[in-house]
Amino acid sequence: MDRRIRKTKQAIVTAFLELLEEKKDIDKISITDITKRADISRSTFYFHYNGTYELVDEICDSFSKEIYNIILKAHSDMPGENGYLFMYNEILEYLYDNKTTTRLLLMSPKEADMTKKICDDIYKLLTIYYLSKREPVSKEVLNTTALFSTYGLLSIIKDWVDTDFKRPPKEMADITFNAIKTAIGFFTER
Repeated sequence: MDRRIRKTKQAIVTAFLELLEEKKDIDKISITDITKRADISRSTFYFHYNGTYELVDEICDSFSKEIYNIILKAHSDMPGENGYLFMYNEILEYLYDNKTTTRLLLMSPKEADMTKKICDDIYKLLTIYYLSKREPVSKEVLNTTALFSTYGLLSIIKDWVDTDFKRPPKEMADITFNAIKTAIGFFTER
């Protein structure tokens, strides 16, 4: 992509996220607000996006790709428990560093689609992992594990966002990791 186009699109995204932080509601942000803040014309905005929700979709897609890359890196670089703790920490750091986008994501109509995409990505990673281990696992078990992982972590994240990121990311990662280990231990101990 041309450097000027990247720069313009970044100005639009930055303006939108700043306005979202101020107004807290997507529907209260007009194209005029965005173009004034980004110091561009309306025609320039419409050259890149058909409207606010297309902009939101692009932001969410980019965000989803970053989270997928974090998950992929954790699974490839650090297998086992250390990989999961690393993954939770990296995801929560990324969300914390991008608080406004995280909030946008959780209030966006696109949230369900993005969550489904992340769930599908986790399913693919789990499939690769179990095939490499040659452990017989059914598609149903893989799908249920992906659903549990995605929606469980999403619930923890939503609660964390609702408390305005009260705990630091590393502490939340440790709590999340230990909670999962405790839950697994509860069901596996006799």
